[in-house]
Amino acid sequence: MTFIHMSGAGNTFLVADGRSAGDAQLHAMQIQDIVVDHPRIDGAAVEGVLVLRSLVANTFEADYCNPDGSYGMMCGNGSRCIVRFAVDHGLEASKEIPFRLNGAPYSAVVNEDDLISIIFPPPEEEKTYEAGELDGVSQPVEYINVHSDHVVIMGMGAGTEIRPIVHTLRHHSLFPRGVNVNMVDIGADGVVTIATYERGVEAVTGACGTGALSSAVVLWRKGLVGDNVKFMPPSDRPLSVHISHDGATITNLILQGDARYDDA
Repeated sequence: MTFIHMSGAGNTFLVADGRSAGDAQLHAMQIQDIVVDHPRIDGAAVEGVLVLRSLVANTFEADYCNPDGSYGMMCGNGSRCIVRFAVDHGLEASKEIPFRLNGAPYSAVVNEDDLISIIFPPPEEEKTYEAGELDGVSQPVEYINVHSDHVVIMGMGAGTEIRPIVHTLRHHSLFPRGVNVNMVDIGADGVVTIATYERGVEAVTGACGTGALSSAVVLWRKGLVGDNVKFMPPSDRPLSVHISHDGATITNLILQGDARYDDA
């Protein structure tokens, strides 16, 4: 397979057309080797690997892995990249594109302004932990599962500093699969600044789409934002989330942002 570099809102990926490989799955060690063998010339880390597995008419299937080889989760920014890649490799772009990522069904819309929207189902699970309820954690924590495990905490800390609470939550025994940690602040203009420490990457990434989704739900539940939320991640490439709901019941979530081919 030939891998190219793409990015979604600053989240960096390696992407390949794996249709000729049939059903062969990439193993963890292969993924780690692929990441090492395909560095970006700008020095940025590769934060995920995407492989197109099948493409028929207006639908496709793809796999996503973290750079450590872990598999099974959803990647919001990666999903936009693989939609762009599939369209450019023969997908018949319709008004709404159904697809599967790691076996789970989603749909996408390629907007006229060249942004891509991914439509998600409601969160699978939501839970609030009050201050002190989690061992070693002295502030409230919100857990959200959007086919990817996330916790959300208020406060970014100083600059790019990773506070000790981030590592405590990332490896907390209550989350046996591990968890992504989102730090958020709301600006005077209503834009939410967000930084996500991602499991499998083990660093704050340029952006995290499912992190934005999870944070939007938490802030919306608290009454701090409306149905449309704009996020500014460390990459300074914005993401937006729309929450569709019937009263307090969320019916779906829409993540919108860019998906680019990188020269690196």
